Amino acid sequence: MTIVHDLLDQVELDEERHQRFYLGISGIGNPNQRLVWMRYRWLMPDDWEPRVLRLLDLGNVIEDDLIRRLRKIPGATIYDVDKDGSQFETKALGGHVKGHIDGVAKNLPGLDQDNAYLLEFKTANDNRFNNLNKLGSYCEWSDEYAAQLHLYMGLFKFKHAIAIVYNKNNSDLYTEIVEFDKDLFDTLMDKAKNVLLSESPPENYIPETDYRIRSYMTPGQQASYLGRALPSKMHCRSCRFAKVDIDKGDAHWHCTQHNKKISTDRQTKGCKRHNYIPELIPATLIEKDEDIVVYEKDDFRFVNVPADKSSEDTNFYSSEELIQVVNSGFPVDVLEKADWIKKCLKGTIVEIKPWVQTGVPF
Repeated sequence: MTIVHDLLDQVELDEERHQRFYLGISGIGNPNQRLVWMRYRWLMPDDWEPRVLRLLDLGNVIEDDLIRRLRKIPGATIYDVDKDGSQFETKALGGHVKGHIDGVAKNLPGLDQDNAYLLEFKTANDNRFNNLNKLGSYCEWSDEYAAQLHLYMGLFKFKHAIAIVYNKNNSDLYTEIVEFDKDLFDTLMDKAKNVLLSESPPENYIPETDYRIRSYMTPGQQASYLGRALPSKMHCRSCRFAKVDIDKGDAHWHCTQHNKKISTDRQTKGCKRHNYIPELIPATLIEKDEDIVVYEKDDFRFVNVPADKSSEDTNFYSSEELIQVVNSGFPVDVLEKADWIKKCLKGTIVEIKPWVQTGVPF
């Protein structure tokens, strides 16, 4: 490994990645609904290593190449953007669900000339590609991909789609024409609605030793997914007062504390009255009222309170402080000393570090 490798890795890490404010159609079919819900609620850290980020970018490069090659077919008409030059986009359930298709094909030789076909591209390694060839069915090969395809067809009103899978090992192709299944589409829309309207995370049904956790999640993602840690930043989507409204048509989130719409800018920041969704805290819920939630962890009782009340009593923590409390593993001896300092200075806990890092034994 050379310095060039490090420089290229840093390029990936420095790349700006925009916050996704919607439930992506590509993920709705994932059988792990806890993971789908947590991603929608911004509870899974975006801490992918550079190798994975490059792999994701490679998929976009291959999509562009397939569009270019399809356009070389005599007589074919291929669209990858709409009349405004933007990627084809669809929305559903009040704007909270959104997706973008890879393209549209018309006038392909040998196919129905009166119909347009939705285009969907995927990549696969050699092992997965061979499994697909053996099955001979795109929808049996991946429930998640099948769901994505049928949601796109249903929302864009296509009767058929052309699925093309690219083998990343040897550039072989698998192609299949998939017919729209209305019953599957309806089931998937119900599933999406359930994700949006659920106010607490679905239970985890996967053992923590399972490859889907160990191999496909970073350590930070594993900790969040298994309910052992909180994201490093507080925001409205982790707050028990933030509610999804699918009837207003503008991807509406409503705050029951302030009784108003939560703007997209505000969603990313939260406010001083933030209270965590109780199921996100790895402790036993004791009681709650309109302002506070009381928990207990191994005989250590603590309270999630609005930020302006965090120094009023022992073990009172704002949501920002609670991130430090939870993610440090509830070090009771440290917290007792920190509470005393908080009361004296009317301050807040900013960060909890092991004493070997700070040189201070509390």
